[in-house]
Amino acid sequence: MSYETFRVEITRDETRDEGAVTIELTAYLDRVPETDMPTRGMLTRAAKGVWNSRLQFTGDFATLREALVAIDAAYPNAERIRCYEYTVDDEFAREVAPLIKSNRKWRPLDGMQN
Repeated sequence: MSYETFRVEITRDETRDEGAVTIELTAYLDRVPETDMPTRGMLTRAAKGVWNSRLQFTGDFATLREALVAIDAAYPNAERIRCYEYTVDDEFAREVAPLIKSNRKWRPLDGMQN
């Protein structure tokens, strides 16, 4: 039986008032995330810890589709999502092709152009 969790993390550059938002999506494949802070099935404001984190919102989702729906609801004007895979065989998450919004649909960017 395989296990998948899609974790969304949304950060903001707090050094500027109009700081840009960065959206990252990590697919945990046959691996349980090390931390269990995010809510399941929805994006919620990230808990503030000892450090003044730039992390704004976070959530874990059972499917990629659910994660993308939550991102679109919270940030309808988002155009790019940085993506990672983290498998049981990996020591660290590996960056994969980002998702780009085209015609209101998310698609992987061909080649890893940044």
